[in-house]
Amino acid sequence: MMSEKPFASAMRRPRARRLCVAAMGVVLLAACSRHKNSSDDFYPRAEPIPVHVINENFLDMNVAVVSSGVSRRLGLVTGNSSADFTISPSITNGQSIALTATPIGGRGVASSGALSVGPGQLIDFKIGSVLRQTTATVRQP
Repeated sequence: MMSEKPFASAMRRPRARRLCVAAMGVVLLAACSRHKNSSDDFYPRAEPIPVHVINENFLDMNVAVVSSGVSRRLGLVTGNSSADFTISPSITNGQSIALTATPIGGRGVASSGALSVGPGQLIDFKIGSVLRQTTATVRQP
């Protein structure tokens, strides 16, 4: 009878080890899983700010956005045409911005003045045939 006990306990040990390894695997999988209600949902990503530029001037214009004294070029709008651009929400960062248009082969600068843009809004920037007649409007889409 003494020989049966060590044999029986030896048979139980591998089963207990397998059970322990399986339990550890379940715990590790649960620890590595990602819940849908993470901090990404708490801070939603801000969408880019759309800018629609209408150039009523016959000169081509370089359009830029100015934030905190730093000018970033958006692109080129040819004379008597329109173009669409986007501004990264990190540029606005809760502060006012300004749009500028500089003619290629001409003098002067058209400016929108200070604009406060909120989430979900867009900017219409109209470059006048005379640069001082330039206007900008912030509106809901």
